[in-house]
Amino acid sequence: MQFSKVILSLGLALACLSGAAQDRVLTVGTGSTFRPFGYLTPDNKHVGFDIDVITAIAEAGKFKINIVSTPFGALIPGLNNGDRDIAISAMTITAARAETVDFSNPYLLAHLVVLTNPNVTEKSFADFKTRRIGVGLGQTADTAVSEMFGKTNPNIKRFENTPLLIEELLQGGIDAAVGDVAVMGFYMKSNPEKKMRIVRDASFKESYLGIAVKKGNKDLLAKVNAGLKEIIANGKFNALHQKWFGEPAAKLPETLPKL
Repeated sequence: MQFSKVILSLGLALACLSGAAQDRVLTVGTGSTFRPFGYLTPDNKHVGFDIDVITAIAEAGKFKINIVSTPFGALIPGLNNGDRDIAISAMTITAARAETVDFSNPYLLAHLVVLTNPNVTEKSFADFKTRRIGVGLGQTADTAVSEMFGKTNPNIKRFENTPLLIEELLQGGIDAAVGDVAVMGFYMKSNPEKKMRIVRDASFKESYLGIAVKKGNKDLLAKVNAGLKEIIANGKFNALHQKWFGEPAAKLPETLPKL
């Protein structure tokens, strides 16, 4: 009888621990200056496409989240040291990043473009070699521009966030800003009076955005992928894409592409 009570007590304790683990609020790191993916309203509320997507995924997967503003360069370190459970911030899935974190299945097609002023007549990215080029520090554009023109090229200026990058372009401190087409297109549409111009280049290959978790966290990755699959299937994802980008979402691979 005493032994049975011990077993019962252990079972109840384990059940409580399991329930507590399931009820744990997961910390989501995301950018707060990266329109239209994630930014803060005047009353410090997180809004944006990424915010809506991870919120819908959490609802579908029945897990709780707390969204925390995190500089882009701190997202992966935050996952690795346990300060963040999930990172979503228009993060391109790359082989280098996949060595240190695990990515969800793709949730958005992405590619880089050049945003510049109308008086700049260059037609391809290679033409900008002698121009002053701005990129977001640590972002995919930083890698692409560094590979083409040299990491230590003095014409490359790196900025902590996109608003600073765009402001420098508008003020004439740089001749061009390189970034994701969705971000650059959003700023161009938001500032029609500036008459900015987008330059597309075939050298910028299409890529995918993914949601990152700590390397080896298979349970959480499975939850994220299951939630993503559900909101794509039920039309919620397409509605969010229409809301933020004004067009239906492109068809995406159902598994992580080979890197």
